[in-house]
Amino acid sequence: MAVALQFGLAACSNQLKKELVATQNTETKQIMNTTLEWAPGVCAPKLYPVEVYRGDFYTDNDWLSIPNGGIVEAGWGDNGMNMGEGSLIPDGFSITYFSYLENKFYTGKFALPKEQIKELFEKGLIGYRTKKYVTYDAMIVGMAPGGVLVVWMMSRDNQIEIGRYQASETDLEWEIFNPRIRIENKNEYVSGVVSRRPNALANFKKNGLMLGLWDTYRIKYSWRPVFEFPAGSKVDHIDMKMYNGEEDLLWGEALTANAFVPRAITWRTTMLFFDETGQDYGADIDFDEAEIFEAYKQIYRNDKEQDGELVFKYNDNRSSLIILLRNKTEEIELRKCKIGIFKRTK
Repeated sequence: MAVALQFGLAACSNQLKKELVATQNTETKQIMNTTLEWAPGVCAPKLYPVEVYRGDFYTDNDWLSIPNGGIVEAGWGDNGMNMGEGSLIPDGFSITYFSYLENKFYTGKFALPKEQIKELFEKGLIGYRTKKYVTYDAMIVGMAPGGVLVVWMMSRDNQIEIGRYQASETDLEWEIFNPRIRIENKNEYVSGVVSRRPNALANFKKNGLMLGLWDTYRIKYSWRPVFEFPAGSKVDHIDMKMYNGEEDLLWGEALTANAFVPRAITWRTTMLFFDETGQDYGADIDFDEAEIFEAYKQIYRNDKEQDGELVFKYNDNRSSLIILLRNKTEEIELRKCKIGIFKRTK
């Protein structure tokens, strides 16, 4: 008989808990003074290349340069480029960049939530892989069409959005933007960059700039993952990457509690679980964007504040997963997911 599992590994022993708390307390005291090192990063959605001209995270008397000088297009929320490290807690950031498909420069200077950033750096987390206290090691600026900017703080196990900003169009002399470019005609150069990206060009011709899409990605719902596996099974961890660029890895006590949390919609989820015989399995799920967004729209259509569950079940021969989105009164099966499930060897 299947039961809903809302737990991961057994809770740590009391001694391990004490060691983790002691480690966290000690390192939290140190981090603001000696051990804080993080790298600025930049990203842009796939198929929408941009290039940073200049930017900084700054305080009143210090700064840390935002990476520049290369085309960025790895994916929304991905840490596509790093350059240098620092330990400052920024008051704000400034950035000027070029959007190739729009053939436009954007610029802006923005205040950041300094106290929130400081609190996140100090709080840190216990890393899943190391089981030791770690803190955030990158701050990423994302640039989407229309001048949309989002900033995240990233650790190895999770990523949190700390702000959404709006850049303004600006003019910048082409030879100042990149004096090394020998092609003097701006449009000729931009056309060459875009033509070398046939997928981006094809997507642009079909879908345009898709303005507003990245704000749609930021909509959150109260939901949690639930595992309806046979009795005796257990889940080690689940790692959920969200369309809005955030990432949430649940394991240990967080997975045991498995609280309803405001989250964006997940586009990729991976997990490790054990069946009732002790055999461990890994699973990778890539969701179909249109299907999962429509499912959330339907499930939350009458009450945007209700709680929902993303349900995972495995079939009898452990070859695939059944995935449902449900609330208290209805459920929708997600049939278009790309699912890879594999038995792990010891």
